[in-house]
Amino acid sequence: MNKLKRMKMLATGLLVLAAAVYAAASALEPGRPWLHYVAAAAEAAMIGAIADWFAVVALFHHPFNLRFIPHTAIIPRNKARIAEGLSQFIQHNFLSSEAVVARISAFRPAHTLCRWLIKRENAETLGAYVIRLVVYALGAVEDERVRAFLSRSVAAELRKADVAGAIAQVLDVLTEHQRHHALLDEALAGLDELLHREDVRRFIAEEVRRNAPSMLRVINQVLDLKLDERAALRIVDVALKKISEVRRDRDHELRTRFDAFVHGFIGKLKSDAATREKVHRMRDEALDSPALAGYIGSLWDEFRAWLPGGMQSRLPGMLVRLGEKLDDDPAIRQWIDEQILEAAPALVEEHRAKFGRFIEDQILSWQEEKLVAELERHIGPDLQYIRINGTVVGAAAGLAIAVVTQLLR
Repeated sequence: MNKLKRMKMLATGLLVLAAAVYAAASALEPGRPWLHYVAAAAEAAMIGAIADWFAVVALFHHPFNLRFIPHTAIIPRNKARIAEGLSQFIQHNFLSSEAVVARISAFRPAHTLCRWLIKRENAETLGAYVIRLVVYALGAVEDERVRAFLSRSVAAELRKADVAGAIAQVLDVLTEHQRHHALLDEALAGLDELLHREDVRRFIAEEVRRNAPSMLRVINQVLDLKLDERAALRIVDVALKKISEVRRDRDHELRTRFDAFVHGFIGKLKSDAATREKVHRMRDEALDSPALAGYIGSLWDEFRAWLPGGMQSRLPGMLVRLGEKLDDDPAIRQWIDEQILEAAPALVEEHRAKFGRFIEDQILSWQEEKLVAELERHIGPDLQYIRINGTVVGAAAGLAIAVVTQLLR
């Protein structure tokens, strides 16, 4: 027996008890005058119990199913108003930006996250969920229909893409504020270091000697001058000198030529039809190449085979290390919290009305019987105390009225 039924039986039992006491006291009153006060108290208890029973029942139902009585079945008749009011109440009191931000701030999300991730079992649990999600996604993509659809869609979008324009935009960014000279400097530094190595110098000399003209070989053999090797070493020295000049002189002629070449190439990518056509033809040839498709497919198969096992062995440790790094760095934790707290108000304002409408729609979708049953199940037991209190207070009031009336007589 649930609590609601027990409370109803208790309240109804008190009403029946009051009726029995009233009947007995009224019957025995002629021989025992003091029973007048008992009968008056029991009579008032019945009145209070019946009145409060009517009030409680009228919230949920029509008493005795008499629908013509006004202001009964209050809750089901006002379902729409209740739904709207509850929606507005939750939006403004539970989902307000201030309340959500205060709750998030008290929660300390970054600190809570890092403390949670530090525990190995939590990292393993989270890693297992991620791996299951990845395996499921990979399995879905492996379906031949999905692969064919993705292949067609991606290829179609790439064929429509302005690759030449995209390359030009990337190069524009790279060349802004002379950024491309940093790449040139790195390349020159690497070449300078390479040519300074003795083994490289000897290798260049040997290549020149081996590929020199026949006449020069004869001269070398007769005179033993080794002109090739000397010429090669001289070439290396000249190259090193030239590289050093270009690295030191920001206004060197080769830098100017480099700038002119880069800007000219960017201009051609943007406006020269022949260059753009060539780039797009290369794009289409690459997309149509079976070799490229096979290579990408083999890479994908290898990656797919490796990923679950690789993630399973490494992901939990990575998550634990992430938690440890967060735990050791208060500044980054503060930054994470600040970003969340800064983004939260806009998200709440954007979505809280949707939550409110969802609650309102759910209540409106309920049948009246279900709404009444749910509300009565949750608050009905407490409402039965109104009936009990009405019985007790009515008895006390009836007794007091009877005593005062007798005293006034």
